[in-house]
Amino acid sequence: MTDAEVTRFRTFGFLHLRGVQDDVVPAVSDAFEDVFENFPQVGRKGRAGVARIAERSEVLQKALLADDRCPRVARRLLGTDVVYVGGDGVRYDGASYWHRDGDHRALRLLKIVQYLEPLDRGTGALRIIPGTHRRGGSWDAFAADLENPGRRLGMRPEEVPAFAVDSSPGDLIAFDPHSYHASFGGGDRRRQITTTYAAVPESAEARQELTSYLLADRTLL
Repeated sequence: MTDAEVTRFRTFGFLHLRGVQDDVVPAVSDAFEDVFENFPQVGRKGRAGVARIAERSEVLQKALLADDRCPRVARRLLGTDVVYVGGDGVRYDGASYWHRDGDHRALRLLKIVQYLEPLDRGTGALRIIPGTHRRGGSWDAFAADLENPGRRLGMRPEEVPAFAVDSSPGDLIAFDPHSYHASFGGGDRRRQITTTYAAVPESAEARQELTSYLLADRTLL
């Protein structure tokens, strides 16, 4: 990873890393299906998942955590030591509307996503609104606008200006989960694996937010 790529991540809130996991795609895909056959799924309509999927398979434990590729990405982009705080395997059916993963003010997180099917803008690729990982200022007003873009902005959710990260199996998409993100137009049974890391907290506020994050109910994913 170059210094320019790290700066891009810090500026826009995401970075697309191509082909990082190419060599393990078949094994990861098979392990994903094995976990979904043998562990209970939770979630909601259009989104069924298995929490902490990496710990439920020796293959995934090795490919996602022990191999150190994903942890190394997290350390480089967050610029400090990190702790693994979980990850999910999810099978999507339909759209994932605009949202952010929490509203932490001090805790710094990095989510690494990999999809097991090729995706583009029209088939459910991850969309991110660049720069929305930044906190403070007009954050809350922006959140209200995206809750109902049709009423507040006169736009359908899929018309909101955003960057669609076209990806292939083996790619990693690293992003700050406080960024606004969504997907639209995808078919059913789109498979996604995530691993999430937190920068080692340096303040009491960050430590409290990390504790709350770890204790949060994940049954709805």
